[in-house]
Amino acid sequence: MAQVRKILIADPDLESVRPLSRALRTKGYQVHYAPDGSRALEVAVLRHPDLILFDEACRMLDARTFINILHTNPRTDDIPVVVSTSQFEADKLRGLRDGFLRKPFNLDEVLSRIEHVFRRSEAAKDLKSEAQEIEGSLSQLGIPDLMQILGMNKRSGKLTLERGNERGEIVVVEGRPWNARVGRAEGEKALFRLLVWTEGTFTFAPGNTSGKPRIQRPMDSALLEAMRQADEVNRLLPGLPPRHTRLVLAPEADLTQDQHPVTAQVVDLLRQPRSLGEVLDLAPATDLDVVGVLHTLLQKGVARMTDGDSDDGTQAPLLGTAELHALRGRILRGRGSSREAVAKIFVCGSGPAVARRLLSQLADIAAVAAEPPAVRSGFGTLGRLALNELLSLDFCVLPPAEAARPLWRPFSAGAVGALLFDATEAAVKLAHFLTWDIRLPLVVVGQPVPPELQGAPSGSASVGEDLKEAMRSLLVLALNPAPLVSGMPTPPRSSASTSPSP
Repeated sequence: MAQVRKILIADPDLESVRPLSRALRTKGYQVHYAPDGSRALEVAVLRHPDLILFDEACRMLDARTFINILHTNPRTDDIPVVVSTSQFEADKLRGLRDGFLRKPFNLDEVLSRIEHVFRRSEAAKDLKSEAQEIEGSLSQLGIPDLMQILGMNKRSGKLTLERGNERGEIVVVEGRPWNARVGRAEGEKALFRLLVWTEGTFTFAPGNTSGKPRIQRPMDSALLEAMRQADEVNRLLPGLPPRHTRLVLAPEADLTQDQHPVTAQVVDLLRQPRSLGEVLDLAPATDLDVVGVLHTLLQKGVARMTDGDSDDGTQAPLLGTAELHALRGRILRGRGSSREAVAKIFVCGSGPAVARRLLSQLADIAAVAAEPPAVRSGFGTLGRLALNELLSLDFCVLPPAEAARPLWRPFSAGAVGALLFDATEAAVKLAHFLTWDIRLPLVVVGQPVPPELQGAPSGSASVGEDLKEAMRSLLVLALNPAPLVSGMPTPPRSSASTSPSP
């Protein structure tokens, strides 16, 4: 038989206490009552309730003093306390570990909060085991709650988060956030993005890490700052265009030499047309800082939206001049000063239809023949795309069959990225080799990134059916590979888990 949970209500207002007590007893809880803070402290020590609802109007002891006394007593330190108040002062109450409720009570809200606190308490008990890995749903236990639990228990390990085709990781050392990563963002920027996720799943794997910390804030400070920045970003975003909208510096823009570092980052990125999402991902500063700069640049006319075409009606190039120069330098690194640089892009997919689609939709590719032999054989070069007179890309295919694996590594020399067109087992297996073994960036066309390819060392992304946009995204990834988080090992090929759920 399940143990009956005990709830202590400390509140001098009997008009509020009576209906609340009836609702709690109907749900099967055992209810204790105290009219003031002193009596509540006595009941807490003697009865050790599973939860305390403490009203700010209690005499003898105020809420924070009551909580501090509980936390200094080993017998009562683990009792969660939810504070109730008739005055809504969010800044005053936001830092409370177990939250607060506003009066007059909404009984559904109170019961929901109590269930949430008990779920968090169960997760905290699981996390006290040094060797145990736990997993669960973010809809039941949010990331801020998880981080608070890890902080209170001074745990070390890696929290892996998944939401659709997105994957993020937070490293915690002795209860402090150490590093974080999501997409190409790392450190505080990534942590602040992840802390607002409300859907998806989590897995915490205990263990030690190495390397220097990328986050300097203690846990409570990081959580409060993340909430503040999320509020500010949500306030500013309606004044910006959608994430896919491309922005560029206005030709007539008058730029001062003495710029704020974040402004300089954004201005440098916008010297070439980029989508709003790309600017947010590539600028090292936090999303709030970048959004604030973009808001100002657009308002002042320094930056403007672009349709992606040049003034004479021709399509804009895949990369700007500076990016082409950087890509050429990367390809020629360690090879001397050859005049022309040629890099490979691998095309992963099942059957000749994928190769034919690539050749037909990227009209600028010069095919090696009217029907390249590699289309049917599944091995070799399909064609070449000249980015300028000094830089070209060869589009190549590899046979995905397991018997051809010995060919994969030698033929992948000189590659800068891979495109995946379908999620067949053979195509994904080849893409896994290219992303995890060769460490190439990957762009998946027309569908989400498969789970086994998420979190690839040099980055993985999903785009729509537009192959030119896919190519641009891939080359941007090649120039700006996703940073690696120290102490985060390459995940196993199998994503199956036998760890218990909280």
